[in-house]
Amino acid sequence: MRQRIMSHVTVLVVLSVLLTYLAASLVMYQKYSGNMQADVIKEAEYIRYALENVGEEYLARDLGQLTTSRITVISSQGEEIYDSNPGEEKEHYEELKEFRQAQEKGTGEALRFSHMLSRQTFYYAVKLEEGDILRVGKTSDSIFRTMLSSFTLLGLIMVCILAVGFLYMKYQTKRLIEPINQLDLENPLKNVVYEELRPLLKRVDQQNRQIASHVEELKQAEEVRKEFSANVSHELKTPLMSISGYAEIMKNGMVRQEDVPEFAARIYDEAARLSSLVQDIIELSKLDEKRGELPLETVDLYELIQDICRNLALPARKKNISIETEGSSGKIQGVRHVLYEMFYNLVDNAVKYNHENGWVKVSLLPQEKGVEFAVEDNGIGIAREEQERIFERFYRVDKSHSRKTGGTGLGLSIVKHGAALHHAKISLESRLGEGTKIRIYFPADELSTES
Repeated sequence: MRQRIMSHVTVLVVLSVLLTYLAASLVMYQKYSGNMQADVIKEAEYIRYALENVGEEYLARDLGQLTTSRITVISSQGEEIYDSNPGEEKEHYEELKEFRQAQEKGTGEALRFSHMLSRQTFYYAVKLEEGDILRVGKTSDSIFRTMLSSFTLLGLIMVCILAVGFLYMKYQTKRLIEPINQLDLENPLKNVVYEELRPLLKRVDQQNRQIASHVEELKQAEEVRKEFSANVSHELKTPLMSISGYAEIMKNGMVRQEDVPEFAARIYDEAARLSSLVQDIIELSKLDEKRGELPLETVDLYELIQDICRNLALPARKKNISIETEGSSGKIQGVRHVLYEMFYNLVDNAVKYNHENGWVKVSLLPQEKGVEFAVEDNGIGIAREEQERIFERFYRVDKSHSRKTGGTGLGLSIVKHGAALHHAKISLESRLGEGTKIRIYFPADELSTES
């Protein structure tokens, strides 16, 4: 940045000096040339007056030594009568511009340059009473030679200006850049030295906040990962240890023949629980990834509910629990197996965590700008202090009951992630010992346009 500033300033200084020099030279030259031409015209008028009043005797007084101008008297036929500088090259006067103008108009003037454009001569001609032509000419440096002759001085001036400008700009650049180098990028808006930097500093502050938010999210994700890994290890170890223990007892022949079916049933139950746990973990991992690999299709939620209720009819009858369905067809764009898992887990929980002779109501009703799925039961209920945690992975309200019913602790977590996948909202109402009602609201954006 410092080098760019210095290079730009150097270019500006050089251009400024050159333009100033050029403008000043032109102005001074115009003024000098105008004064010189005025002097030549006045001198010609003086000489004309003298010739007309004194006669040609005025020309014999060594007039050429009294002035630097070249004085020439030319006859009306274009022949030279007098020349104050006889050593000068003779000219064809009848062809000259100032001679012809003087014959026609009484006066004439012309400006001629040398072959190298280094000198210029201004001629002024005036017609005398007798018909002869008096011409006065003066030679001076041209604008080109005037400028060239002062290039050395210009170079010295430019070097001095650049040296002073370099030192000054180095000092000023340091003063300008120092506050930028000392910016507190952790708190960029705390002390804004230059208002021009405020938009940039706002972006930096916004990025700092985003980074801090991401860091916090990463920390939370790491904590969740550690907790999840620990819970998975524990949950997998329990059924595996049971299976291993029962199998080892049977292997060593420590089980009576009549007890073998019971031990085999326990091994089967633990294996089924282990399989269910692994399946839930895989399902939850898919929902966590959200890679857009899950295919969307038109799903009739009411048909899904009826299918789930039929599948859970047998477990419900064992506890003498009635399952009622209410509603009508409601189609959305979603992932069928995820929606099935969500609703199945909710209805299954309503049956599992219910009393003997209880009831479960499942409904699918249209709502303003959407459709709402609801599961209500009159089961054991959930304490208020535990309601915020029931959607956490492996969290169980009643651990002993969950072990008895074979719950994995991941069912409601799958419901939470499935709802997020479908942009749905979950609400919970529950009182301990009275029952629970869980609603899932699907917005209109998810609804299918198919009839």
